[in-house]
Amino acid sequence: MILPCRLHQPRDRKRAHSISLALALAISLFAMARQLAGQEAVSSAMEEAGLGWLPAVPIQITAGADIGYDDNAALASVGQGSVFTRENIILTYARPGGRTQISLIGVGRFSQFFDLNTDDKNGNVTLSLTHNFSSRLFFYANVYAAYATEPDFKSDVGPENVRADHFDTNDIFAVTYSWLPRLNTVTSFTLRRVKYSDSSVGAQQDRLENTIAQEISYSLTRRTRLVADYRYEWIDYDTAPTDSTTHYVLAGFDHRLTEHLAVHLRGGESFRSLENNGHSDGPYFEGSLDYTSSNHWLSWTTSYGFEAPNAADIAIRKTLRTGFVLTYLLTSRISSTAAVYYHHDENEGPPATGNSSVGAQDTVDLLLGLSYTINKRLSLHVNYNHTSQSALQSAPGYSRNSYSAGLTYTY
Repeated sequence: MILPCRLHQPRDRKRAHSISLALALAISLFAMARQLAGQEAVSSAMEEAGLGWLPAVPIQITAGADIGYDDNAALASVGQGSVFTRENIILTYARPGGRTQISLIGVGRFSQFFDLNTDDKNGNVTLSLTHNFSSRLFFYANVYAAYATEPDFKSDVGPENVRADHFDTNDIFAVTYSWLPRLNTVTSFTLRRVKYSDSSVGAQQDRLENTIAQEISYSLTRRTRLVADYRYEWIDYDTAPTDSTTHYVLAGFDHRLTEHLAVHLRGGESFRSLENNGHSDGPYFEGSLDYTSSNHWLSWTTSYGFEAPNAADIAIRKTLRTGFVLTYLLTSRISSTAAVYYHHDENEGPPATGNSSVGAQDTVDLLLGLSYTINKRLSLHVNYNHTSQSALQSAPGYSRNSYSAGLTYTY
């Protein structure tokens, strides 16, 4: 089943920038407007039924169940197949209108693999809040928290070749101020915490990440904004001796090519200092393309730069990461979704040891889905998911395929 998760931003899950804030706000406002329209329709129906005294609660619940087959749920080099069932529940809340707007998405998923006698517990909550202090001063906060067993292929939470319970939170707080009609600044702070229940994994991955960013933008035209961006990031590991600080000096632009197509680009240099292990520098790049039409939507993000190492004996990991999500309405009742996430890692040892190359690794995550709307509350869907990762030194690679079908019901 295809489930909504975080209000995703281009690789920069750790660092806020104005375009991501604007996109998140636009998505939130659009969702709130649709929710409000639905509430008004429900309110009218209740009044006609003589139930107008009941309060309108802006909450929607979607529940579903899947059954499927996974040929390598354990992520082993030689996979063992298993039949599985999965229960899903999604809760959304929105309070539109006024100076303060709040939206909430909660996702819960529980899977049982019968042939392996294992269970998966996955859940996440995304809380988004915006507040306009004045026509010039704007506050934005996005809090994301997740507890999961499956690896995360969309960001550098941890290794993608192990299934282990872990907690991940990624929280952004930003203030935008308009100094002049064309000149704006965004000051932001991002906090991230990663914690694994398995101590053997946590010894290398448990960490606290903090990023302070300052962005200045100038509206060159109604469609184009020029941007200068500075970011300072420091990472503290609980156990692993890979603490680091990184400076980012970036420049770029945001441009709306057409009414439906928008492009975002940032590029520059990054300078990383490792605790007791020397320094490293390299280029950093991030970009996104978003296209919205009447019957299909496309979001494509790409980035290159430092990421947290996801294996032992690695101090520096430079990653090329790209991914896209395409949703296409084939008919009024049938919709399709395709999502692909890929990243290529160049891993290095500590600069002080002179071990400049540990090896490269490639990871792919592919999802294809088809949904059929039976009525306004009930829908049927089928999904296919493929994941694979190449070997790295003594760690073997693996390949995994999952097939599922199920129903969802919206209250």
